Amino acid sequence: MATARVTFLPDGETAEVEPGTTLLDAAVGSGLPLDGECGGQGVCHRCTVHVVRGHVEDLEGGLPNIINDRVLACRTVARGDVTVDVPPTSRIEGMEILTGFDRATGILTPPGAVPGVLSPDVERYPKDPLALALPLTLPRPTIEDASSDLGLLRRELRREHGIEVLSVPLSVLRRLPHRIRASGRLVTAILARCDGDHELLDLMVGREDHPVYGLAVDIGTTTVVVQLVDLGSGQTIDVAAALNSQVAHGEDVITRIIYAGEPGGLAHLRSGIVNVINVLVGSLALAHHVNRHEIVAAVVAGNTTMIHLFLGLPPAEIRREPYVPVATAPLIYHAGDIGLRVHARAIVACMPGSGSYVGGDISADVLACGMDQRPELTMLIDAGPNGEMVIGNRDFLVCCACSAGPAFEGGGTSCGMRAAHGAIERVEPTADGGLALETIGDGPPRGVCGSGFVELLAELLRDGTLDRSGHLRSGAPIVRDGETGLEALVVPATDTATGEDIVLSEADLEVLLRSKAAVYAGASVLARRLGIDMGEIEHIFVAGGFGASLDIEKAMLIGLLPDVPPERVSFIGNGSVTGARMALLSRQAWQRAGEVAEMMTYRDLSADGSFMDEYVGALFLPHTDSHRFPRAHAALGVS
Repeated sequence: MATARVTFLPDGETAEVEPGTTLLDAAVGSGLPLDGECGGQGVCHRCTVHVVRGHVEDLEGGLPNIINDRVLACRTVARGDVTVDVPPTSRIEGMEILTGFDRATGILTPPGAVPGVLSPDVERYPKDPLALALPLTLPRPTIEDASSDLGLLRRELRREHGIEVLSVPLSVLRRLPHRIRASGRLVTAILARCDGDHELLDLMVGREDHPVYGLAVDIGTTTVVVQLVDLGSGQTIDVAAALNSQVAHGEDVITRIIYAGEPGGLAHLRSGIVNVINVLVGSLALAHHVNRHEIVAAVVAGNTTMIHLFLGLPPAEIRREPYVPVATAPLIYHAGDIGLRVHARAIVACMPGSGSYVGGDISADVLACGMDQRPELTMLIDAGPNGEMVIGNRDFLVCCACSAGPAFEGGGTSCGMRAAHGAIERVEPTADGGLALETIGDGPPRGVCGSGFVELLAELLRDGTLDRSGHLRSGAPIVRDGETGLEALVVPATDTATGEDIVLSEADLEVLLRSKAAVYAGASVLARRLGIDMGEIEHIFVAGGFGASLDIEKAMLIGLLPDVPPERVSFIGNGSVTGARMALLSRQAWQRAGEVAEMMTYRDLSADGSFMDEYVGALFLPHTDSHRFPRAHAALGVS
């Protein structure tokens, strides 16, 4: 079958695709991060490109829809060789991804100089990695002791290392006699064990040092983080991160579940995420002269949908009542069966989850912050698109999830963007009553990211541009009439990187308020179900990239976080990859992750009629109930 060659300018990246492939899919295949918030439905208009030359058609076979001299990449297909120009506004680049790793020290690093960040000392479990290398000297057989090669290997493992039971795959057994004799009977056994028996992954020639490595992987809805870990020393060597390629098919899990149900959709999403991980692993291995064959274990954390897509499990029932996933238990497979380009027999362990919407990433967060071992009452909040909350201590854990939407990750608003270069992330008042803005990368602004929205809302509320119902006040200095109603001019076109005004419209405010209301209402309902007043919570852990750059007091001012003394709040950064690393380096931590998942009682908010009441109350700034936010009201001068 003839292929079409799609070239993307100004990068010069190309993709060989079948005729009829969308330009968006071609871009993903070439490694170009095009924005596609709506999952290819053609409604967000973020993936526009200019066709320089070549024949393209609409998905339905007609003429493509032209919008300002551009076409939607998600709805336009190549019918032959095509060259397109990708404008900066359609790209996802320069993203700041929270990796939880300091290259100098090899430890979890607090995100920025934020007081109360989780201590780097998170290694609370004894070092006992899921895979290890054990040197052995095998005695030569005699007439008196003509033990089989496997019998002799098992005997010496038991004698030298106390390993009683050993499982040996057929592929390894076939290599056993050659490896033993080629080495002069000096060998190194590469073993793995999560649950149950030890498994012989490989038998290496020689007793000299055979380094073995592992991977801690966080598959986020938006990003992917891979840490390369030396299993012998326990040191984290380096980290690599990238955009989750699946964002081209939707910002949220529901959109991707729908896409997975289309012909070839699940296979496409699975191959995409596996390829991203393989590319990251390849870059780490090359940079540190690590043979991929030496990578013998991986622990993967992600929400339930991400793990389903990673393993190729059909996720359709996750979004259908009664919301039943294929599996949430600890899942252990071999890399060769998944397609990871490491040792073919390397074990790949997926962190266990608690339900359809509270997955292994939250189990990893709990493991990282240690709330399952603390005596005091604590709360964990992950304010991503699938907002998750956990309340409890060493005696109990109760969790819930609520659809917060992608607003705080840049989706759903006219000026929103991910935490990338050009995103407004800090907003401070100036002496003359204006606003001082800081962007990621210190360049001209392109839009507003999640932390920027929180600060912008807080400052507009403080200076009276916003009222407590979340509406713009007509007559405020930066408020004007826009195409759809009132809008606040945040940055004029002359000062932006795109040459277009950055504005905050009433429609944008509605989206942002819905997101913040969902997060607070979820936490509030969960606490109420337990008979707990928010003031009784002694510590709040905030997880994720959004939380890492959050201003605590401003988040409380708008009613996103409960109104508690700020010193009670800690950021744990990328707790998902931290928890995965802890499980990789300690079987006890891995086993505890399973216990944590079983310990967590999931509460379905969709069946709780009071959630809507809490949600409606939280649509105000900070809330309709002034008693819940005394500090915020005092700061605003409201009685």
